[in-house]
Amino acid sequence: MLDWPGRLSTTVFLAGCNLRCPFCHNPDLVVGSPRGETVDDLLAHVRERRTWLDGVVVTGGEPCIDPHLPQLLSAVRAEGMPVKLDTNGTAPEVLRSLISDGLVDFVALDIKAGPERYQRATGIPDMWPAVEKSIALLLESGIDHEFRTTCYPPAAGPDDLVHIAARLAGGRRYVLQQFRAVRTLDPAAVSVRPHSAETLNTAALRCSTFLPTVVRGT
Repeated sequence: MLDWPGRLSTTVFLAGCNLRCPFCHNPDLVVGSPRGETVDDLLAHVRERRTWLDGVVVTGGEPCIDPHLPQLLSAVRAEGMPVKLDTNGTAPEVLRSLISDGLVDFVALDIKAGPERYQRATGIPDMWPAVEKSIALLLESGIDHEFRTTCYPPAAGPDDLVHIAARLAGGRRYVLQQFRAVRTLDPAAVSVRPHSAETLNTAALRCSTFLPTVVRGT
C-alpha cells in the first residue's frame, strides 16, 4: 500500500547495485546474491492475487543493471499488470528502451544529491551525467513519474534540495524521504542525525516553487 501510492502492489527486489550509497537501507541487496525465486514464481504470486492486486513494483538494488529486466517486465505486463520501476537513473538508455517499449507505467527516479555532491552520496565517481540524462528523459516522456531524494544530511541539506528541485522543474512530483539511521550500508551512517521534520517540511515548501513536493517518512 506504500510502494505505489494509490495502488495495492506487490514488490519485487532485484539484487545488485552499481552505487555504494553509505545511507542505503537495503545493504543486503547491494552486495548480496539473488535468493533463487524465478519469474514463474512471481507470476504465480500475481495470479493468486489478481482479484485485488493492481500493480507490480520492481525495485532493488538497481533493476536497470539486470540484463533480464526487459523479459521480467514483459512477463508481468503479459499478465495485465501495471508496472512501477524504481531506479537510480544511472542507465538512461535502458530506461529509454523500457519506456519506448511500453514496459513501465510509472517511474520513481532517485536523485541522491546535487551534482557537486554526487560522488560523496553514491561512493562512485562520474555518475551525475547519466542521472541528468534520465531526468531529462522522464521530463520529456509524458510517463507518470516521481523524483525522490533520501535526505541524508552529509549529502543533501535544505539548500541542496531546493537546487535539485530547480533542475526538476516541470516534473510531476518531488518526494523528500526522511533518512532513517537504523541499518545502513556504511555502519558509520547510523550515527548521522537525520534532518528534523520541520527542516524537511520547510524545504518542501521552498521546492514546491518548481514542482509539487511532499515529505515522506517523518
